[in-house]
Amino acid sequence: MKRFLSRLAFAALSFAATGLSYAAASDLQMYRLDCGYMKLGDKSVMSDEGLYKGQSYDIVISCYLIKHGDDWLLWDAGLPKKYLAGPVTEGSFTTKLDRTIVDQISDLGLTADDIKYVAVSHSHFDHSGQVNDFPNATLIIQRDELTALADTKKASEHYIDAGLFSSHISGQKLERVKVVDGDVDIFGDGTLQTIQTPGHTPGSMALLLKLNNAGYYVLSGDQWHFTENHQRQQVPTWNYDHKQTKSSGKKLDDVIAAKHATLVIQHEPVDNQKLPKLPRFLD
Repeated sequence: MKRFLSRLAFAALSFAATGLSYAAASDLQMYRLDCGYMKLGDKSVMSDEGLYKGQSYDIVISCYLIKHGDDWLLWDAGLPKKYLAGPVTEGSFTTKLDRTIVDQISDLGLTADDIKYVAVSHSHFDHSGQVNDFPNATLIIQRDELTALADTKKASEHYIDAGLFSSHISGQKLERVKVVDGDVDIFGDGTLQTIQTPGHTPGSMALLLKLNNAGYYVLSGDQWHFTENHQRQQVPTWNYDHKQTKSSGKKLDDVIAAKHATLVIQHEPVDNQKLPKLPRFLD
């Protein structure tokens, strides 16, 4: 793992050398994919300040397929396929997956090989569970998230599993990975920008999209899990860092305000119900 981490800078330079650039902004299309759902039997895990005791809540697991020019980028990769056999109850969570991502994108005439990039907001199982179904795509991930994988004991305690990326990270070998540091304009044309939001995990990030007709949208990863959780700026009990989470929340709210962006809390059913259903899209 140490040797693998030492290769991160080289990987970033190697990716830059491939000539990832666009002279002019490309039109975007954003599709919402249904990547599972979950019942929080004990909603209090969403507040390290002791809120929500005795409550439950149903959340969705969402992924987003983005067309940038001729390229396809998948933002987050949903639940692992083992949940197709669900619902599966683990602790206070009951989880189910109805369709794989590969199955859903076939509705658009796409295969796994058509997806050029898979970007993950962070490495929890419900956001990275199907990454290995896209072995020929380039994985986009924050450097701090990869570094966190090296401390396997702490990572495991915080539900981070390097095995979710076995198609891209094999032992000490790093393959098809674009390492990003902080807030990065992915294509260099202002249409897709990562927003670094550490706290939930060390390398958590959100995504700012600039759509021609719909305007700016923010996909918030797991900065917040539902609307009221956002309003009270609550921090889940398993987050890496309480202070960082609070700071990241303010940062992301400032971006949303500055861009007059529409916020999509990725686990909030209401936010995702407002998005067009596949095969329709926002542009």
